[in-house]
Amino acid sequence: MITTISPRQQALGFGHFITRNAFGVVIAVGITGLAALLHHLGLATTIGLPILSILIAMVIGNAIPAPKASLPGLQIASRPLLRFGIILLGLQVTLGDMLALGLLPLAALVALVMGTMGFTVWVGRLLGVEKSLTVLIASGTSICGASAVLATASTISAKDEDVAYGVAMVTLFGSVAMTLLPMTSAYLNFGPMVHGFWTGGTIHEVAQAVAAAFQHDEDAGTVGTMVKLARVLMLVPVLLLVGALFNKGHQDASSKRAPFPMFVLGFMAMVGVNSVLDIPADLRANFATLTACILATSLAAIGFQTRFPALLARGPRPLVLAAVSCCFVSGAGLLLALALFP
Repeated sequence: MITTISPRQQALGFGHFITRNAFGVVIAVGITGLAALLHHLGLATTIGLPILSILIAMVIGNAIPAPKASLPGLQIASRPLLRFGIILLGLQVTLGDMLALGLLPLAALVALVMGTMGFTVWVGRLLGVEKSLTVLIASGTSICGASAVLATASTISAKDEDVAYGVAMVTLFGSVAMTLLPMTSAYLNFGPMVHGFWTGGTIHEVAQAVAAAFQHDEDAGTVGTMVKLARVLMLVPVLLLVGALFNKGHQDASSKRAPFPMFVLGFMAMVGVNSVLDIPADLRANFATLTACILATSLAAIGFQTRFPALLARGPRPLVLAAVSCCFVSGAGLLLALALFP
């Protein structure tokens, strides 16, 4: 027998959903709005909106613990909304960004990303860092910083504390790399190709990598941007690989097969749309702003529920892991850049 739901019942169900989740979503959006205001006023221009959002949320959340009534909405903001933001991230890259590099640089970049992932996971195991946190640090260092941490966290269902710690680590060492790499490049008098490949291939966040690449000249900035966007495209195979290996290792005998991360298909679809259609630059910029706001809201929801004692309980080992991983990708990336562009 088929049960039909009347329009009134649908309206009541939707109303219950709104009232149940509105409080937490409003908190996350409000924190993001505060972060956007500070960013607009120029009080925190050295870090992106999503990173500023989680920092503010962690401070507020530890001063004023999350009310119980806000938890359902915070979960909506930190999970489904996060996946939607990752899908929109696909509108910032095209397949042409990857193909424009050429076969040899592209192969070197793939080797660098996968090598950094494998090396970081290996070192994390040696240091005794929790597997989920190790994978988050590895993906953030290898691909695109906080965005990769968030996407990976959604794939492996990582804890909020792990997400916050992973974002903090890739932001910290990405900022260090953004400062030191251009200085080193200038001191050693690297050419634009070496400088662009090195910065674009190793610095964590997209904005950090592009800014560091353009510190040399226009040619280096163009190369660095293409290399960095090619790294972002590698988010898809890395997420599929991580999801398969991680979830396989965490299934017990009674569990079903881990669900496929469907948002990855959405990300791929957006990359395809951006590759085929000639989207106006203004519209693409608006999508980029929307994506940053959505990811910032998700990070605000995560940060608001993260407690400093839980982060401190991790000890210094994840910090050491992030530092070693950053050194590895920087060193290996430089060697590849010098080999490709002697």
